[in-house]
Amino acid sequence: MTDIQLLDEQEVSRRLSVSVNTLRYWRVSGDGPNYVKLGRLVRYDAVALEKFILRNLRVSKARATMEEKHVAL
Repeated sequence: MTDIQLLDEQEVSRRLSVSVNTLRYWRVSGDGPNYVKLGRLVRYDAVALEKFILRNLRVSKARATMEEKHVAL
């Protein structure tokens, strides 16, 4: 069994540079990272948070166009 590292709202807020209220809004809207509810406590799995960040990684349109041209050559 793997070690699960659970992070509280404040830690996730710091890591993502967003407010705790933003995290709460994301939970309601379904836009944020997956979370664990333990009674009244909300926790975020560190691995799931990393996956959330990677899913939201974007490449600028200019860079994507440049890379497409490079591959075509």
